[in-house]
Amino acid sequence: MLRRFISGQMTNFDFEDKMPSSKDFVISEIYDSMWLFYDDFTKHKMKDEWAFPKDTIKLMARWVIFLHSDEEYKWPKFRYAGIRPLKHNWLSRLLKKPEKEKKFMEFGDYNVWPFFDLESYNNAKQNPKLLSGS
Repeated sequence: MLRRFISGQMTNFDFEDKMPSSKDFVISEIYDSMWLFYDDFTKHKMKDEWAFPKDTIKLMARWVIFLHSDEEYKWPKFRYAGIRPLKHNWLSRLLKKPEKEKKFMEFGDYNVWPFFDLESYNNAKQNPKLLSGS
């Protein structure tokens, strides 16, 4: 479903309506991160003027690969985990959000989030489940 939304095959409203409820923690982490990338007031597909930039698609493709892998999600709970680092204002700095964010990002190799490390990411890319019929 995420893949269909990213590629502009389904609307943002359909994406939200069809989001499965799951006990798999990474589903909510990715959904929370996705929510910041689209307008949830206007019905649209992610194409034409709404299309994601190429670097964002590359980021989200990694999320799709993770969801179709056998990798375990090892990161701690953190709001909007997939879109770090954020810019912080005076209030978030007062609440020590930058320090918490830094600690989160250093928990694993954040460059390959939601994978924990480069090895697990490379393994998932070299052994794809999505199109392999597994």
